[in-house]
Amino acid sequence: MGILSIFKGERLKPLWRFQTAGPTVIIWKLLISPDGILAGEERDTEEKTASLFALDVVRGTMLWRGVKLDEVWWFNSERATASNIFIQKFRKPDMPEPQGIIALDIHSGSLRWEQPDVSMLFEHDSKVYAQREAMGRKEFFAIDSISGEVLEAYGSGRENILALQNMIVDQDLHSVYSMPITPDDEIFSAISSVLTDVLDVNELRGTIDFAEFEKYIIFSYHERIVNNAEAMLGNVLRHHLKILDTDKGEIVYSDEPNAETPYPVPENFFIHRGVLIYVKEKREVIGVPLR
Repeated sequence: MGILSIFKGERLKPLWRFQTAGPTVIIWKLLISPDGILAGEERDTEEKTASLFALDVVRGTMLWRGVKLDEVWWFNSERATASNIFIQKFRKPDMPEPQGIIALDIHSGSLRWEQPDVSMLFEHDSKVYAQREAMGRKEFFAIDSISGEVLEAYGSGRENILALQNMIVDQDLHSVYSMPITPDDEIFSAISSVLTDVLDVNELRGTIDFAEFEKYIIFSYHERIVNNAEAMLGNVLRHHLKILDTDKGEIVYSDEPNAETPYPVPENFFIHRGVLIYVKEKREVIGVPLR
């Protein structure tokens, strides 16, 4: 099976799987663009090196992989847009203070531009708004998102930048995210009754996260492992993901994203353009089509 494998058939099953390159390499972070490109970081936790990749979630095609930066570890993928992936670097390798923006072409992974002296605030209307520390004060700039050209310098006019940022509504019209519920929520009894055949509520830890998409309801939850004495003593959890077809009244897809985990994994799935996306055991990203 290849790193990105395509599955076809009549039953609900993964369309694609993206696997990391080795046992010490994990999926660190994922970003989704409005056009359905999933970008992410692969990090080798032993070698302390990282690279980036991108794939088309609807077609299940690999766009590019293995792109490395001059800073091999200390960076953060900040935002994915229709054109770019923005990478935030840091002032010093082991300090979280941001300094330096890199823009990669999201379709090819190639470098568009780099501005080493500023940190990213937000992106809007094809402009990156950034700030720079200068002589004990902050200066603000607007940068063209494609060319990297500085379009405007605002000096220390932070109020104007904040006013613009507060007016921006980040509308992700193509994504559906999960909603966490606890036993204190009114809907909890109804949700838990749906899962009564597969979930012992007494062993539930954390929330039940669920999302609805067309005729499907997706559930994610963690329960304590009770059939192993050592795991039970350590309160080790097993993470389940299930898809209910409301027309059939049946669970039509089931997986264990984490066979053993010491704590519940929050925000562990989402749906984009009809494809359920989740990470399994930190080393595999899986896409399941829901239409």
